[in-house]
Amino acid sequence: MLIPFFNDILGVIGALGFWPLTVYFPVEMYIKQKKMPKWSGSWIFLQSLSMFCFLVTVAAMIGSIVGIIVDLDTYKPFSASL
Repeated sequence: MLIPFFNDILGVIGALGFWPLTVYFPVEMYIKQKKMPKWSGSWIFLQSLSMFCFLVTVAAMIGSIVGIIVDLDTYKPFSASL
C-alpha cells in the first residue's frame, strides 16, 4: 500500500536522522574535545558547516513532504480501486 510513497518516506526518515546524527553531534563533540574558543576561525567554520547541513536537511524534508502530498493526489491509500 505504501509503495508509491516509499521514496518520499525514506526521504523524511533520512532527513530526520542526517543532521543531528551525522553533523551536529560529531561537530559539537569535536569542538568540546579540542576546547576551541568561541568565535575562533575553526569554531566559526564548523558552526557554519553545521548550519549549511541543517539547511540542506530542511530542504530535503520539505521536498519529501511535498512529494508525499503530490502522491496523495494521485493515489488514495486504503481505498479499493475498481
